[in-house]
Amino acid sequence: MNHKRLLKYSARIGGGMLLVLVVFLACQQNFDGIHAPREHPSELSGFEALLDQIHAATGTARKMALVDSFFATRGNTDFPVIEDSICYFVYRGNKRGSVAGDFNGWKPGVDSFIHVDSTDLFYVKKVFPRDARLDYKFVIGNQWLLDPLNPRIIYGGYGPNSELAMPAYVFPREIEYRPEIPHGKQEMFSFHSRIFSNTRKIMVYLPPGYEENPTQRYPTLYVQDGGEYLQLASMANVLDNLIAEKRFSPIIAVFINPVNRNAEYWLNDLYIAMLTQELIPRIDSTYRTLTAPEHRGIMGASLGGVISLYAGLTAPDYFRFIAGQSSALWIEDQKIIALFKTHSLPQLTVYLDWGTFEAGMGDIHRELIQILKEKNHRVKAAHFPEGHSWGNWRAHIDNILIYFWGEQ
Repeated sequence: MNHKRLLKYSARIGGGMLLVLVVFLACQQNFDGIHAPREHPSELSGFEALLDQIHAATGTARKMALVDSFFATRGNTDFPVIEDSICYFVYRGNKRGSVAGDFNGWKPGVDSFIHVDSTDLFYVKKVFPRDARLDYKFVIGNQWLLDPLNPRIIYGGYGPNSELAMPAYVFPREIEYRPEIPHGKQEMFSFHSRIFSNTRKIMVYLPPGYEENPTQRYPTLYVQDGGEYLQLASMANVLDNLIAEKRFSPIIAVFINPVNRNAEYWLNDLYIAMLTQELIPRIDSTYRTLTAPEHRGIMGASLGGVISLYAGLTAPDYFRFIAGQSSALWIEDQKIIALFKTHSLPQLTVYLDWGTFEAGMGDIHRELIQILKEKNHRVKAAHFPEGHSWGNWRAHIDNILIYFWGEQ
């Protein structure tokens, strides 16, 4: 993805004109989509067989009957069809269009539909890793459309998208609400900053047992884009579930909503001052926290990730645990990398992850990881076949919590 573009899409579902299908065919493929041509059409199966039959059929009526039969056989809910690693995005209609998603930087026209003979069937062929999970939409004319036959919908910062989950993708069960386990308590308050002369909402997660154990103190984790981590990433459920399974030590989590997100997260020293001089004293004086920096962490995604790294860099006397998901390391000509290269700091514990469908993220993260290791910081990093999305980030919150407070 081009990280300097902010993408905003309208989510309008089309009417009966569009029927959508994602079909995967089983055959050996590499991830560049290159494959050997088939010499024997009789060996074709699935959607390839359908295309072969349509091309061989005589007359539009017969071709359309084959298309109708295929969709009638599948019904209206058995979508997408998944068969290994080849993906066919399919729709029926009378207008050409394209598929936009995590896999092409959300650029319309890059993956344009191919019209099948004289039918109303169009398709785009792609190859993905078998464990990929990707957001996408169809772009028909000027409309950005959800896949009406795909029951999987994923919500992001700009609304809903259709979700493609490949056969080896493992759904993150820790994000689900479990009524049978103890649940933490959430408290919300309005927080006024004198530094910014503004007010924002703060949500504090108190772990199960907080009120029953009045002498126990807890580590704290400060979460950027706090409302979205709660609503789109179900982070309170993740905390509850991991605590119930004793996979990490209970913590207090502080979810911070931005007021002017870009300005605050853009390597802004005033934002760090707001955290260290105003918010942390408020939290430490209100709740039973462990106040040493070795017991305090900060995390975020995208710009929230880079400001979290900047907090660890500029305020190590407050934060020693730092996590960034798909962090915007590129801003200010990769200034954050240059700063880590030149600064001497106490040892930090750093977690980084990113999606392999985020263009350029791998190289820039590997550069930072190498610098952090050379500076003797503790680093854990991971990449996943996903994009720049909450569907990606929510699935790996458990990695952060366990790395910070679960591993001995």
